[in-house]
Amino acid sequence: MHQQFLEKGEILNFALSRIKKKSLNININSSRHIFITGLARSGTTALLQALDSSNNFGSLRYKYMPFILIPKVSNIYSKYLINKKDKIVLRIHGDGIKINANSPECLDEPYWLNTTYKQYDFSKSLTPHKIDKRSAEGYSYLLNQYSKIEQRDNLIIKNNNAHLRILDLSSYLFNSKFLILFRSPIAHAISLLNLHKRLIKIQTENEFLFRYMDMIGHWEFGKGKKPFIYESKQEIQLNEMNDKDVQYWLKQWIFTYNWILNNVCSKKKSNIKLVCYEDLCTDKNYLNSFYESISVNPDKINFQFKLGKSNTFSKDNLDPENLKQANDIYQMLKKESHK
Repeated sequence: MHQQFLEKGEILNFALSRIKKKSLNININSSRHIFITGLARSGTTALLQALDSSNNFGSLRYKYMPFILIPKVSNIYSKYLINKKDKIVLRIHGDGIKINANSPECLDEPYWLNTTYKQYDFSKSLTPHKIDKRSAEGYSYLLNQYSKIEQRDNLIIKNNNAHLRILDLSSYLFNSKFLILFRSPIAHAISLLNLHKRLIKIQTENEFLFRYMDMIGHWEFGKGKKPFIYESKQEIQLNEMNDKDVQYWLKQWIFTYNWILNNVCSKKKSNIKLVCYEDLCTDKNYLNSFYESISVNPDKINFQFKLGKSNTFSKDNLDPENLKQANDIYQMLKKESHK
């Protein structure tokens, strides 16, 4: 079923053609969603769950899979075939975050995989890319259908890949808000490394999980890992490094957030905001100011942000030049996030 609805076949073709037809002449300016992006392990899921706990937003949820591209079918499936008392489990990331069928997750990428991605060669790496108006209209239609299903005016959508198309997406959906999470580079790199090694082991033992992550464009780590590349020379540099070494992931952090600083933040777009994960965890004033900026009442949030254990990692074996560059970028990001 996952293969037919997400990967290939007449059902997938039907779903995409229906979205395209239904989205003709849609008013995409009416969308007022909140998009969460940034490198994986930057706190994007924590923020997603925090905002979802307010009960102010709808979202895309596990219970809608694998019918995510056919909202009517996913709605019927979620109502009649999913056990409403589905047990809560720890997700495979090993980060202590608990989920069940009703939990929100990054599930919109199959739309882009089967539309915009076909214009590019993303077989080995992912790069910043353009999206056209028709694709944006189809995407907006899809999200609006889930707004109706969720009975909420606004959705929160988490997608780590979304930063690669954030400039076009934020222009088409200019009434929506885009939040880019960032985290202390060493803690972030260690977290990415640990999860990469963990997922390789799990995916080796579970072939379906490997295929599932490929079907939903979840390539940040594991056997199917594809790096984010912003300049051609960067791919050469990463290919020469060992992805089971923290220095590889620190370099990926530098490439990503340096690009965000120079190519996204520099545009000064009012609907794009940087969010520092450490400040969400430790600075109550920052946290409340952040909630206010996205019109959320802090008293409705049933979630507490926590610093990861990797913040205690020793820096002795890291390249001093890379460490300095990463910390400089981090400080510039923090400065921008407090504006």
